[in-house]
Amino acid sequence: MLFALVPLATLVAMLLAAAPATAAPSCARQVIDDWYDDGRVDRTYPLHCYDDAIEALPPDVRDYSSAKEDIQRALQARMRGEASPPASTDPSPGGSGGGTTTTKPPKNQTTTDGSDAKNENPPEASGQVDSDSASSVPIPLLILGGLALLLIAGGSAGYFIRRYQGRNNPPPAV
Repeated sequence: MLFALVPLATLVAMLLAAAPATAAPSCARQVIDDWYDDGRVDRTYPLHCYDDAIEALPPDVRDYSSAKEDIQRALQARMRGEASPPASTDPSPGGSGGGTTTTKPPKNQTTTDGSDAKNENPPEASGQVDSDSASSVPIPLLILGGLALLLIAGGSAGYFIRRYQGRNNPPPAV
């Protein structure tokens, strides 16, 4: 029985030694995860990790976000020995990453003598409209659509007028 236990114990020891170890994430993955956390690279990493992270970025993240630029800026700051700069599209509250926000004084202030101050800047129903932005109303397209509708209406009117005039004419005499 002792001879049967020795190979079994050896087999168990080999299985335990060969058990899959949980691999630590690569440093490139750590940089990407740091960027995913809040849109900027907060910690410092070895220099090669930043380049590896840029190469390991998924194509959609590389193309449609500022991840590549943010990681490159963090690499440049690391090379200069500075703290990582905030992301260009910083999603954190405050927006600048520094934690300090600037607040504007209120537009409408009342006077202290008890009289109501006139509202010189009434609130607008909507903000300013930038006609050059992608979210603005396409004025040339609306004009072309209106012209197309006018042409269709004119052609339809001509068709119906000809049909009406043809119905009212007496048949030719033979």
